[in-house]
This record gives sequence, C-alpha cells and structure tokens, in this order.
Amino acid sequence: SAKILLVVSARVREASSISEAELRKYYEDRKDNYRNEERVLVSHILLQAPQSEPVQVEQAKKKAAELLAKLKKGAEFAALAKENSQDQVSAVKGGDLGWIVRNQTVPEFEKAAFGLPPGTISDPVQTMYGIHILKVMAHEAARLRPFEEVKAEIESALLDERIQGELPTIAEQAAAALRRSPNEIGALAE
Repeated sequence: SAKILLVVSARVREASSISEAELRKYYEDRKDNYRNEERVLVSHILLQAPQSEPVQVEQAKKKAAELLAKLKKGAEFAALAKENSQDQVSAVKGGDLGWIVRNQTVPEFEKAAFGLPPGTISDPVQTMYGIHILKVMAHEAARLRPFEEVKAEIESALLDERIQGELPTIAEQAAAALRRSPNEIGALAE
C-alpha cells in the first residue's frame, strides 16, 4: 500500500501570478528578443536550369516567358506553380515559400523578392538553381514588437520559469508535512 501526493504544475500555475512591473522589466531587459527582421511573404515558380548548361537555361527562360505571359493575362499564380514549378516542396503549396528574411536565399532571389511591392510578380530571375518567377504577397519592415503584443508570451514564459523553480520546494514541503502528519494526506492534498 502506498500514499502518493501529486503536485500538479497546472494547479500551481493557476495560483501564481506575475506583476505588470515584472512583465515590463523582463520586456525592457530583453527587447532584442522581440525584434522582427525585415521580411517578405513570397511564392515562386522554379524552372531548374544549372548555369553550366546554357541550352537548359535558354529553355527555362523561354518557358518562364510563356508562364509570365499567362500570369499577365490573369492566370492564377498558385495553379501555374503547382503545374510547372520544379521546386517539389513549394510546388504542392502553390509555390508558397512562406516568410523569408535577408541572407536566407541566394542574392539574386533576395534582391528581386525584397525589391518588389506586395501583390506584384517579378520578371524571370536567374539564380544558380535556375529561373524563378516570384510573387510577393506581403512585405514587413523590421520592427520591435510592442509590449502589449508580447505580454501574454512573456507572462507564460515567466510563469513556467517560476513554477519550475517552485515545484521542488512545494514538493519537499508537502513531503515534510506528510512525514509529520501521515494521516492528514487529504488535508495536504487540498
């Protein structure tokens, strides 16, 4: 037979709180953690053509020109990407690469992506991977996320940190109380 007293971290968390001053101090001390880099939300169509293969490059450029003409006539970018892009990972998502930041891609791609206004499609861009047609959906400048935006995130992190520090102490206190009064396990559990 055994008696087990379980200290549940969720219950300890519910009983804990972090003051506004603690939250603000944490934010002020770690502002760099809440900076977002400049980024663009981009999709692409890739026609693979190594630069060392001039015939393939020319074929890819010709195909890119055809696709660009279709796009200018109103064809849906995602549909053309699914059908034509040779980037197997992004093609199934309509060419969607998600958010990219500077120095994440090759220079030619980056220059085109960060140089386009949102909602526009690039002319064909040649990189070491082949010929790309890019579509930029959004462009966000670098910014510091305001305290109000990250407050809940900070509170959760501080509560987790506090609970991890308090649980061993609470468990030891409960164990000592149980050793002193083994028949009071019900009251201790409460």
